[in-house]
Amino acid sequence: MVSLAEGFGFNTNLFETNILNLAVVLPLVFSLGKDTLTSILDTRREKILNSLRSADDRFKQAQLELDAAKSELALAAEKVKDIQSEGQKTMDALRLEETKRYEELHQRFDDLKEETVRLEEEKVVNTFRQQLISVAFEKAIEGIRSKMDDKLQRKYIKAKIALMNSSL
Repeated sequence: MVSLAEGFGFNTNLFETNILNLAVVLPLVFSLGKDTLTSILDTRREKILNSLRSADDRFKQAQLELDAAKSELALAAEKVKDIQSEGQKTMDALRLEETKRYEELHQRFDDLKEETVRLEEEKVVNTFRQQLISVAFEKAIEGIRSKMDDKLQRKYIKAKIALMNSSL
């Protein structure tokens, strides 16, 4: 408690403070603090509102970018399908071309095989003919030699000379 000799002052001990001191101090604190607190709260509210507006703007911008990205993705997916379709067509054409070439090559091989067999047969036949002619010629010469005597040889020579004279 404050004695009269000490004068006027604030009692800082809350338990000893009387209601009158509190009644004077509290409205003063509320009055001064209210403007400051109101100003701080208004500033805080404006910052929060600005942050919300900014977040909303960023959200709208992100949504627009997302929509654009989805559109680009859809276009890319269509291009992928087109490329796959073209690739499939190309693969089918290449397979068809490969099959066609294989068949042509197989046909050519069969033709060459047949031609080779035919040529070999012809070669064998010609060889056989040559051997047959050689054997026949040798037998003919042998037969002529065995039957030819001097008289027959002179007659043959005269016939040849006569043949030669007639052709000149």
